[in-house]
Amino acid sequence: MNPKILAVLAAIGLVAVAGGTFLIGWPSSEDGSDSTTTYVTYTDTDDDEEEDDTETWTATETDADTISGFSIVYSSGTEGCYSAVLQSNGEYVITFSGITEDTVYLISGTLNGSIVIDAGDEYDFKLGLDGVTITSSYNVPIRADSAKNFHLAAKSGTQNYVYDKRGEVADSGISASVYSACDMKVKGTGSLTVVSDNNNGIHSKDDLRVRNLTLSVTCVDNALKGNDSVHIKSGNITLYASSGDAIKTDSTDPSSSGVQRGNVVINSSQGDTVLSIYAYCDGIDAAYDAAIEETGGNSVTVTIKTYTGATTKTLNSSSSWGGHPGRSSSWGAGGNDSNTNKTTTISTKGIKADNSIVITGGTVSIDSYDDSLHANSDVMMESTSKYGSGNVTVSGGSVTLSSSDDAIHADGAVSVSGGTVTVKTSYEGIEGASVTVSGGYVSVTSSDDGINSSGSITLSGGYVYVYAGGDGIDSNSTESYKGIIFSGADVVIVSTSGGNSCIDTDRGYTYSGGRVLAICPTGMTQEALNTGSSAKTYKTGSFTAGSCVYASVSGTMQLAVKMPVSISSGFVLYLGSGSASFGSASSVSSMTEVFSGVYVS
Repeated sequence: MNPKILAVLAAIGLVAVAGGTFLIGWPSSEDGSDSTTTYVTYTDTDDDEEEDDTETWTATETDADTISGFSIVYSSGTEGCYSAVLQSNGEYVITFSGITEDTVYLISGTLNGSIVIDAGDEYDFKLGLDGVTITSSYNVPIRADSAKNFHLAAKSGTQNYVYDKRGEVADSGISASVYSACDMKVKGTGSLTVVSDNNNGIHSKDDLRVRNLTLSVTCVDNALKGNDSVHIKSGNITLYASSGDAIKTDSTDPSSSGVQRGNVVINSSQGDTVLSIYAYCDGIDAAYDAAIEETGGNSVTVTIKTYTGATTKTLNSSSSWGGHPGRSSSWGAGGNDSNTNKTTTISTKGIKADNSIVITGGTVSIDSYDDSLHANSDVMMESTSKYGSGNVTVSGGSVTLSSSDDAIHADGAVSVSGGTVTVKTSYEGIEGASVTVSGGYVSVTSSDDGINSSGSITLSGGYVYVYAGGDGIDSNSTESYKGIIFSGADVVIVSTSGGNSCIDTDRGYTYSGGRVLAICPTGMTQEALNTGSSAKTYKTGSFTAGSCVYASVSGTMQLAVKMPVSISSGFVLYLGSGSASFGSASSVSSMTEVFSGVYVS
C-alpha cells in the first residue's frame, strides 16, 4: 500500500489543505488480507524502434489502493509515487511524481476526476487500463506533463472509457481528453473509448503512436493529434471529429536525431489495421507526408468520410471553398479549386499533405466533399527551407475515391505505377502539374475533365479508363506535341460533352505505343487528331448506350467499351494502327474485361 497515504491515515486520517481541498488516503483490499495472488497480468509487445520486446505487467492484491470504487495497483518501478487530492469541485486529482526509474501502474474502476503524470524526462511511465471509467468536468482527464515516453495501454478483454465534460478550452489551455507533453504510445489488446464534448480527443505534443488497440474517439476538434507525427501500426480504430480534422500533425522541422517531423503513417507492422474516419473537415491533415502501406504481411483498410454533419447553411456559404489557406493564385484548368460552384469556408479533403501523399498498399476508400487526395506545394518546410513537393504517388493497393471536386489533386506530380485507382464520382478526376501512369489500373468518372494537367500527361503502362462530362484527357502544356504522351498504356476514353474533346491539348500530343480507343461527340475532334503519328484511324457515327464499340486490327479486336451513354453524332479514334476498323456488338465475350464495361484482347 502507498506508504505516503498510510502515514497520513495513521497520523490524522484526513488533512485539510489550502483552497478547500483534501488529501485523501484509501485502504487496499476490502478485507485487509495480505493475499499474494496475481491481481493483474498485462502482456504488452513494446514497439521499440530497433526491436520488439514482450513485457508482462503484473501486480498482487496487496499492492492495490482503492478510493470510491477506483483502484491503483503498483506493478514495477517507483512504488508509492502518487497522491490524491479531493478538490472543492468534488473531483479527485491523482498525481504520479517523484519517479526514479521506469515505472508501471495499473488502474481500474470509476474515477470522477483526473490523472496527472509528472515523471521527469529520464524515465518511461506506463499506465495500464483494467476496466476504467474516468470523467472530468474541470480538468484534462489524463495528462502527462513529463516522461521520457508515456504509455497508455488497455488490458486484453477490458473496456475503458475517458470522458471530457469540460467546456471549450482557450488556445492557452490544454484542449484534449488525453494529453501528453512527450512521446505517447496508446496501445493494448483491450478497448479504449475517448469522448470529448468540446475539445480534442488524444493529443501528443511530440509523437503519437497507436497499435493493437480497439480505439474509438469522438470529439469536436481533432481526434488524434501528434504535433510531430502520428503513426498507426495496427488496431481497429474509429474516429469522429464533428468540427475538425480526424488526424492532424503540425511540425515540419527535423528532430534532434534528424527524423523528419510532420508525418502521418498508417501501416500494419504490428498486425492488421482497420481505420474508419468521419470528419467534418479533413480526414487526415499532414504537415509533411501522409503514407499508407501494408507491412509485416498484415492488411490495412482505411475508410474516410468528410463533411460529416454538414448543414445546408454551411453549403451555401459565400466564401470560396475547399482550398489550402493562403493560396493567392491558381494554375491549370480550374487551378486549386476546380469546382467553383461549391461553396464552403472550410477544407474538407480526404487526405491532405503539405509535402506528399504516398500509397503503396492497403484498401483505401474516401468519400469527400472536397478533394479526396490533395498535396500542396505552397507551404515552406522547416526541414529544407523549401516548399513542399505537392506530389501524390500510388504504387499499390486498392484506392476508391468519390469527391465533389478533384478526386486526386497534386500541386506537383501525380504518379500511378501499380495498384488500382477507381474514381467513382468527381468534378475533375485527376489533376496535377504533371500526371504519369506507368502501371496499375486507373478508372476515372468525372463531370468535367477526367485527367487534367498544366504540364505533361504520360500514359506509359497499365490500363486507363476515363468517362468524362468534359474533356477526357486535357493538357494545357505549351510544348509542341508534349502535352500528352501515349507510350504504352491501354487507354479507353469516353467524353460526352460536345464542347469538349476526348483528347485535348493546346499544342498537340505524341503517340509512340500502347492502344487507345477514344470516343466523343463531334465538335472538337480536331483536338483529338492533333498528333504527328500516322498510327491512327478515326470515323464518325452514332453510338447507342449499352452497345459495345470496338476497334479491330487485322480482324482481331483490340479494345472495346460498353457505351455508358448514347451519342447520336459521334467521333471514334483508335491509336495503334492506321488501318483499324470499328464495329458495334451486343457483347464481346472473347475479350477480357479489365474495368466494368471496358475490354482488352
